Amino acid sequence: MLILPQNAAKYLKGLLCVFENATCAALSEISKNSHDSLARVLNGKKFCWQILLQNFILRTFGKLQGGYLIIDDTIISKQFAKSIENIAWLFDSKIGKSILGLNIVLIAWSNGEATIPLALKVYQKKSRKTRIDLAVELLEQVRKLGIKPKYITFDSWYAASQIFKIIQDCQWKFVTQLKSNRKLNGIPLKEIQRNPYWMMLGKITGGAKVIVVRNGKKYFATNDLKLSKKELLSAYKGRWNIETIFRMLHYKLGLDECQARKLNAQNAHFHLCLMAYIALEKERLTQKKTIYQIKRDCSFNFQYADNILFRLNFQGA
Repeated sequence: MLILPQNAAKYLKGLLCVFENATCAALSEISKNSHDSLARVLNGKKFCWQILLQNFILRTFGKLQGGYLIIDDTIISKQFAKSIENIAWLFDSKIGKSILGLNIVLIAWSNGEATIPLALKVYQKKSRKTRIDLAVELLEQVRKLGIKPKYITFDSWYAASQIFKIIQDCQWKFVTQLKSNRKLNGIPLKEIQRNPYWMMLGKITGGAKVIVVRNGKKYFATNDLKLSKKELLSAYKGRWNIETIFRMLHYKLGLDECQARKLNAQNAHFHLCLMAYIALEKERLTQKKTIYQIKRDCSFNFQYADNILFRLNFQGA
């Protein structure tokens, strides 16, 4: 039986049921629990949220094997909450400008049917750790979990030597996009051929031996030298499954809406949002509905959220 702190269980139910926003006040009204009891969940220093998340995944989906891993990050808008710890101006490429917010790096697992967030790290602009460093730490965590993915996929931002090194140490395969100025055999990719469609074997900066495919204006690479061009491009498309997680977290599960000032409290909220997503994903596979249909059903039928947690053999302690 999966055991979470009792008030954390109530907070989780609130996230499943919330319709418009996910502040403690809104969750308190929905879950019929006091605002202070839910706030204490976020501020409780005795909880290790990563361990709770791992246990939640294990209870919900069992031990994950095969599949592939995806690394990406997302910005959590905090434009109207300037007093939140670690808040910073961050460039959001989706809207083309900087916004005030927090940034998390996420690693997810997918087998093409289910996509499950495994772990996250909050980027702290004032620290010496980059998002690449955080991604390396997340890969280390996954290695300790014993997951053996078919490959890891990430965009050109994470195609860094530190990432390639840990992947090589783990004897994993990767599929990534590369920037046009990345060098293959000492030559920038954009200068190799004028032909917009080609495939070539060689070494990129950092020493990894790869196959590089140019497909129009974009460049893709893998260290799985047996992949065909079609297989490589198809594998990279799997990276977009993490975007389904981000969309759900931002627009339906209130990832951006926690108003707590402490970073630890924000981190707790983020992990509980991931747990809510995982519960919905499990129900989606069971009921053969879309995850948005499941979330809508929870929003208009609070008993349904209870039933989802009950089917997971869930209990608050």
